[in-house]
Amino acid sequence: MAFKIFDYQCTNDHITEHMTEGIQETVICPECGHTAHRIISPVATHFKGFGWPSRDTKWIKEHEKAGADN
Repeated sequence: MAFKIFDYQCTNDHITEHMTEGIQETVICPECGHTAHRIISPVATHFKGFGWPSRDTKWIKEHEKAGADN
């Protein structure tokens, strides 16, 4: 089984990462020794390619500028 890293938060609001083989709902907080429960953290995503606003907007601005220069 592959190891996975999960975030855990204790009752004192310490947040820590813990590597485990399975889904472990609670661990002991390394800072204070209280029980820490697994939390769901948002994942950073970055979409690339055509169809996404940042790339299309850049392409449009470059072509509008090139057309205005003529």
